[in-house]
Parts: sequence; C-alpha cells; structure tokens
Amino acid sequence: MSTDAWALRDVFFLTCGVFIAPAPVVLPLGRRLLSTVKLSNTVAVAVRANGDLVLVDAGWSTETCTNPARALGRVRSWGLGVRVRGEDAVAEQLQRLGYDAGRVRAIFATHLHIDHAGGVDDFPNAEVIVSQAELKAYWHTRSPAYRARDLARAGRIRAVALDQTPSYGFPGSADPFGDGRVVMLDASGHTPGSVAVALRGPRGTFVHVGDAVYQRWEYGGSSKGRGLLSASLARSRAGFARTLDSLRACEADPRRPTLVPSHDAEVFQGLPQAPAPA
Repeated sequence: MSTDAWALRDVFFLTCGVFIAPAPVVLPLGRRLLSTVKLSNTVAVAVRANGDLVLVDAGWSTETCTNPARALGRVRSWGLGVRVRGEDAVAEQLQRLGYDAGRVRAIFATHLHIDHAGGVDDFPNAEVIVSQAELKAYWHTRSPAYRARDLARAGRIRAVALDQTPSYGFPGSADPFGDGRVVMLDASGHTPGSVAVALRGPRGTFVHVGDAVYQRWEYGGSSKGRGLLSASLARSRAGFARTLDSLRACEADPRRPTLVPSHDAEVFQGLPQAPAPA
C-alpha cells in the first residue's frame, strides 16, 4: 500500500464517557482529599487523506454505553465508577461529526482491557492492531479486565512484534505502515503488551500512552511519585518503572509530542476535540 494512502490530514480526540474515582488513588499525596476525581476515557481519531479513520483505542461499546449495569454487571459498573450514556459511544460521536463507523479501517489498541477494547464491536470494517505480547496475554491471562467477547466480532486482528528500535524515548517500536505517521511504542508494565501510539499529523505529534499512567503528574519532570491506582494495577513493577522513564524521555523528545494518558481529564481538556475546519 502506498504510504501516501496512510497520510493523516487530521487528529482529534473524544472521550467515551467518564469514570468517577476516589481522589486518594489518583492524586499526589499532598492533594489526596476525601473527594472524587473525574477521569476521561480518551480515544484518538486520525483522519486519513482518503477520509478513512484510524482510532487509538475504542472505548466502551454502544451496548455498554446504553446500559452499563446490564453490559458490565451492576457491581462492576458501580465499582469502576462508570458514567456513560448511549450518545457517549465513539461510534455515535463520530456519526454526529459526520463520520460513518464503517470508515474506521484500523483500531490500534494500547491494550485490550474492557474499557479500551469494548468498542471494537461497533466497527465491523476495522482491523484491530495490537502487540503480540498483549494478544497473548488477552488469550491466556485470567483477569476480569480482559473479556473474550470484546474481540469476538473483530473483522481482522493483526498482532505486531515490536523490535528493539528506540523511538520517542521508548526502548522498542513498530511502524506498521512504514511511514512514521503511526508508530507503536513499547510501554509494557500496565499489561504485558501495553503500547503507546504516536500519531503525526498537521496539528502536531500526539503520543497516546493508554494506561501507562493515569495522570500526567506521575511522570512529570518534578515527579512526586506514582499514583496508587497506576502502581496497584501494573502487572510488572519493573516494566512500569521503565515506562515512567520512557514517558519522561518522550516528553523531552525534540519533536515535542503531546502525551495523552487515557484517563487524565485535565489533559483531555487541552486536546483538539473536533475535526479541524476544512
């Protein structure tokens, strides 16, 4: 395929509803109050030159957004603090913006937890692109965060092996389209095969880091440590620590990328949230 076919003419971001989390598990120690924090569920949307779409993550499905208690179970829905409505589904938001769900041709999964991969169900023409390590964990790890049905209706699944080529401050990478516009980066730690995904478009370079951390302060230059939520949910302490270093190196990269944690609502507010004017 010609690399020009994958040229990105725009990148913007949506959030698939929000989560409500206890402040002590996500804020720095000095700011841990007896209150709650609103977390985003950020999905990146890249528009190709031909009008097709590429997503980074897919959020919840329309079914889950319409009735989370039924789709997830009342206990899990309450425990996760899920706050969604039917119109929060990424497919529904894209339709309101004038994009048909059928134009989504690729979904890069930072990892395959239910709040990132559930929405795959709404995009029948999309190829799900994931790291080999993550797909292996998805099939062989017993965890309530992985749900077999989330990939059951995926049209195609491509498992990519990351090599040891450093990129954007990360120790390994893969360039599935061969043109540097969409690059998968080794951000393992949260899950065995977590990746960050760099998107290079006209409005700048963005690196969607998934759940490598939950809040930007966890890797900032004046880091105060790591959040309790990030640390407690990381599958690998060593991988998590290495990825924190990678995030700091990425932020200092000469290309000046904007780092986008999936669940940092403050970061989301500073991102482009609609297509650029024609």
